[in-house]
Amino acid sequence: MSGPYDVILLAAGSATRFNHQANMNKVLMQLNDRPVFDYSLRQFLTDAECQTVWVVVREAERSLFEEKCRTLYKEVPDKIRWVTGGDERQDSVSRALKQLPERQPEVILVHDAARPFINQELVQRLLDGLTDYRAVIPGVKAKDTMKLVSESMVDQSLDRSTVRHIQTPQAFRTDCLIKAVKAAEESRFYGNEEGELIERLGMKVHVIDGLEQNIKITTALDYVFARFLVEENQLDGVN
Repeated sequence: MSGPYDVILLAAGSATRFNHQANMNKVLMQLNDRPVFDYSLRQFLTDAECQTVWVVVREAERSLFEEKCRTLYKEVPDKIRWVTGGDERQDSVSRALKQLPERQPEVILVHDAARPFINQELVQRLLDGLTDYRAVIPGVKAKDTMKLVSESMVDQSLDRSTVRHIQTPQAFRTDCLIKAVKAAEESRFYGNEEGELIERLGMKVHVIDGLEQNIKITTALDYVFARFLVEENQLDGVN
């Protein structure tokens, strides 16, 4: 489908798995001449169909994000609305959803700012998927053998052809995501990502092909690889 949408951009994460500069939010680190978060932010800012970007940050870091936006764009872009993040990812998404206006957007995306290398083609395929489904998420095929492990012992070997590494952005009919987040809160359930919350309601979640370049910067090695992709111009369609 085509038409307007909003996006929740999650940028309030910690660096607990980033074994370098552990006190620094990794999405504020530089990739070439831009901070990590700006790569995905700019993708949405330049998309005319994107109406509002709900940027979720830690309160103590909001001034840093605002300063970097002014450096990049001379002012904080009109599309941006700031949201103070919660203790967990799901809390942050919930807080953003609660700030939506009374006439909420029909469609909303949720994206990790630590995944800088998305492109418009992926966003459009997600939106197109919402023509027939209420939730659409991207995934890439597993390359390695996958096993379920319990207490260092293999419980089950999985059919690799059926396994996907799930990415963001994830696209939802807004009312569906609100319902899923509310149900999770009421049962005190925390999922790994928003698609999982939809699954708990018994709704179908459609999976499309993700992007190999759409890596998440979680560790110091991820950051080194991201720098290589930027410096060697190995990215497709990134603004």
